[in-house]
Amino acid sequence: MNRSLLIWGAGGHGKVVLDVALSSGHLHPIVFVDDNLDRGGLAYCGFALVAGDDHLERFIGASFAAAVGNNRSRARCFARALAASLLPATLVHPFAVVSPSASIGPGTVVMPGVIVNAGAVIGATCILHSGAVIEHDCVLGDHVHLSPRATLGGGVSVGDFAHVGMGAVVLTSASIGAGCVVGAGAVVLRDVPRDSTVAGVPARVLKYV
Repeated sequence: MNRSLLIWGAGGHGKVVLDVALSSGHLHPIVFVDDNLDRGGLAYCGFALVAGDDHLERFIGASFAAAVGNNRSRARCFARALAASLLPATLVHPFAVVSPSASIGPGTVVMPGVIVNAGAVIGATCILHSGAVIEHDCVLGDHVHLSPRATLGGGVSVGDFAHVGMGAVVLTSASIGAGCVVGAGAVVLRDVPRDSTVAGVPARVLKYV
């Protein structure tokens, strides 16, 4: 069995994912993967870096984390890694608080200071950034990104590919549709339609994708 951890994405977010992996006690070899072929053979943060999909066959059975901030790009990396017989790693920083009754999906990364309360369900390859709060019984779909200090009240649902901006607040039982973007500092009082961008206090629809 290959016990390496591949971090797919040698950028700023990759550094954060690396810190989570190291802080959570990952002692096995760590290798970065990047789609920029010009970076092949170079090191990143002191760790080996491979470029493109051609090298993945030697890592069959290894675990991986998709360290890409853009939700749809991260989903594509996730699918490519699964197709290459890699195994999604769920990484939780030791300074995060996750209720025993909460569920964290494969490939999701939980940063320091995050709180995931009772009964919350988090989908696959989500980003729960520093200090985000997910209250009881929230449900997050796949490929969701919660920015630092985003706060979800109890029973909030967030659809696939949604992005909740830095410091935004979503009130209890509201629904954030798939593909939505909630602007930084917004206060969401009611349901947000899918594929829309909302901002402000209270949050209002600015545009549809």
